[in-house]
Amino acid sequence: MTRVSPDELASVLRAFGMPTLRAGIIRTTLDRGTVTAQDLMEALEVGRTTLVPHTQALVASGILVQEKDPTKVGAKAGFNRLVWRVDRQALGRDLAVLCAALQSDR
Repeated sequence: MTRVSPDELASVLRAFGMPTLRAGIIRTTLDRGTVTAQDLMEALEVGRTTLVPHTQALVASGILVQEKDPTKVGAKAGFNRLVWRVDRQALGRDLAVLCAALQSDR
C-alpha cells in the first residue's frame, strides 16, 4: 500500500469535507482492531466531548460497530464500557460509492 504523508491526507480530507478526526478514528481503530473511548482520546489527543459526535456519526453510517466491552462492568465504567471496531465491508462499500459517484459519466 502507498504511504500517504500527513499533509497530503489532510489536504484530501479538507477537499472532501471530512474531518481529520474521523479519519484518525478509522485509522486508529483499523490499526488496533477494537478501541475504547479512552484509547481514542489518548491516541488522537482529544477530549470526550470532541470525540462523541464523530464516533456517533461513524456508528450511524455503519463504518464503526459499537459493542459493549465485556471486560468493563458497572456504572463506574460509563462511556468506557463501549468498544468500537471498523466494519471493513461497510467502509469499502462507502468508499466505492463515493468513487463511483465522482467518476460517473452522468
